[in-house]
Amino acid sequence: MSGNFVDSDGDAPPLRRRVRGPESRREPSTSLVVGWDRTAESTVAVRFCVDLAHRLTAHVHVVHVVDLDDTPIDPDAPDWGDAMTATITGETAEAKELLDGLAASWTYHSGHGDPAQLLATVADRYSALMVVIGSPRGGLLSYLDSMLRQSVAQQMIGKRKTPLLLVPADTQVT
Repeated sequence: MSGNFVDSDGDAPPLRRRVRGPESRREPSTSLVVGWDRTAESTVAVRFCVDLAHRLTAHVHVVHVVDLDDTPIDPDAPDWGDAMTATITGETAEAKELLDGLAASWTYHSGHGDPAQLLATVADRYSALMVVIGSPRGGLLSYLDSMLRQSVAQQMIGKRKTPLLLVPADTQVT
């Protein structure tokens, strides 16, 4: 494994897991933060962010917020804790597999909480040039999220000091 597990002493709660990827061949001049939730839209955003990081000689901080989509189905099952640990470990491995093939240095962060707040926390901690997220998924749920001010993009716009870049889902990344 080229990325080593790093204990949470470098991350304040609720960021609980951090995996450091390979070192850059050149010293990064800045850092970028990207949100990843395993959806196609966020995977496009990660790939775009890595391409941008390569062009800018930037380090990429990938933030994954563990939410209900990540939890095992039956919270009353006797092995729920083990299943949750296995799920989180699998997601970390999935992120590592995605990132190891890309041409940039990276760090993977995961934790529980408000996605916009966690993205802002990592961006502030590492003085990120910008936060990159995938475009909203569209449809009824996306509309309801925006009406209830639950959209990560809406929460990030205008309330944070770090610029936000929304990557459309159909963006082609080479």
